[in-house]
Amino acid sequence: MEFEDILVQVGGYGRFQRHLTIFFLIPVSCVLPCFWMNFIFMVSVPDHWCHVPELSNLSIAQQRMLISPPGNPSCSMYNMNYSQVLDAESFMEANNTDVIIPCIHGWQYDKQNYDATASTKFDLVCDKSHYPSLLLTLQNVGSLIGTPIYGILSDKYGRKLLFLILAIIVSSTEIASVLVNDFIIFAVLRTINGSVLPSMFTSAFILISEIVAPEMRAHMNGVINCSWTFGLCVLPLVAYFSRTWVILGAVSAGSGFCILIYYFFLPESPSWFVSQGRYEEAATIMMKIAKANGKTQDHDYILKQLQTLGDKIKQTKDEEKKDPQSGLLKYPRLRRNFIILSICWTAFYVAYGGLTYNIVNLNGNEFLNFFLLSVVEVPGNLTFWFFMDRYGRRWSAAIGFLLIGIICFLPILNFNSSDIAASMLSKFLISGIFMITDQQGSELFPTVFRTFGIGTGKTVATAATLFIPYITVLGEYGKALPFVLVGVTCLITGVLATFLPETLNENLPQTITDAEAFGKDQKYFSITRKAKTEKEWPHDTNEISVRL
Repeated sequence: MEFEDILVQVGGYGRFQRHLTIFFLIPVSCVLPCFWMNFIFMVSVPDHWCHVPELSNLSIAQQRMLISPPGNPSCSMYNMNYSQVLDAESFMEANNTDVIIPCIHGWQYDKQNYDATASTKFDLVCDKSHYPSLLLTLQNVGSLIGTPIYGILSDKYGRKLLFLILAIIVSSTEIASVLVNDFIIFAVLRTINGSVLPSMFTSAFILISEIVAPEMRAHMNGVINCSWTFGLCVLPLVAYFSRTWVILGAVSAGSGFCILIYYFFLPESPSWFVSQGRYEEAATIMMKIAKANGKTQDHDYILKQLQTLGDKIKQTKDEEKKDPQSGLLKYPRLRRNFIILSICWTAFYVAYGGLTYNIVNLNGNEFLNFFLLSVVEVPGNLTFWFFMDRYGRRWSAAIGFLLIGIICFLPILNFNSSDIAASMLSKFLISGIFMITDQQGSELFPTVFRTFGIGTGKTVATAATLFIPYITVLGEYGKALPFVLVGVTCLITGVLATFLPETLNENLPQTITDAEAFGKDQKYFSITRKAKTEKEWPHDTNEISVRL
């Protein structure tokens, strides 16, 4: 007997799960991009040039003509006496000199798109031009440190509690970071902020995955990713109307604090309660699910089943503790799955992050470019949602990675708009692949290590991709170089992804032993397995007793 056998008796997907999807999963998934991706706009670097106080009464066009040499117009100025700049003859004489110096009075910034950003506040330009990339890297460092820690805490203290605590942390650091005046404190706060975001997403996804029937897990994943994409498309509009990074940060923080309202009705995962031996609490939630779904069940009978399942899990865990090879990475198949999934997540971060950050190297308005690269995720999510639910997770992900690898070599041909075409097509594919790899992680790791396994795997991926914000620098040496790096990574990953077992319509493994045995009966070229419908599940008490 598995947890899904009990869950289907109270309703694997009914009114309870639908309400949770509409009132929790969709709103939260729409809000998360405001935290995760808003920093791209917060550290945006507007067009800039040297500030010369004597010329402040002139128009911008006049100032730039008098100040900026053609070779380096953003970071240098003519060495001349600007108090006499209105003397045309004097200016012409000075303009012919080769004496050029760095900006000595700071910079002026173009305010067409922003009134202020973190880059304009802290002057992250010229000799500090690498600081925006550094700040984005620090967010990844925060994720590298925080993800495994939060994963352990989630497995120990529960999905709901950790999710709400993370919401407090991310909102507090968001608002604090836009109010401080010290750059080092700002960088520390953004690092802490970055440590929370992946775990928030993972906690919400795992909580939902452990409450729905196996055949509906892909549906939940699709809802999350489509909602994420909607939030992503709205983000550039919010950034555009915010005008300043302070307002953008305040809006994001406010939406985060609103998440705390879920404390009053968000349930804890009953599967997690069982793994902790808290059967009465698990039974209480199961009865709430049954009542909402119109399923008549006996509390004592459900409790007995959960206790039986818990005893089975406990017995298996005790046996695993006696095994000197016990541990997440000491089992061959579990270790192999962990390594391949970690590589898949690495490739996703390289492709998704690299293509997103590379927007600065594309022509056109950055708000519009961000929107276009976000909106293509909608058909991408829907397409892969269909394929993963119809043909399985493994081959859908593998073929998607291979296609990205091929497409990313298009800019080498250097035809008109080849970089934009490669960006949009690759973003279309990688958005759907993320949905699949997260689904595989939640379905391949056992309950007792699910959050920890996913968190650790993504930590490994984050550690391998700390350089992602610097991918855009490669564009200075050739617009095709960022794409080549992404393409090679995805080609290698596509081959490795074929060696993961298929998880479509399979029960979630509860123990390490279950996970180790998972997929042993599958052939390499298997595509899909027939889903077990709810009608096929035993509903008669005597029939279930025989199975127990």
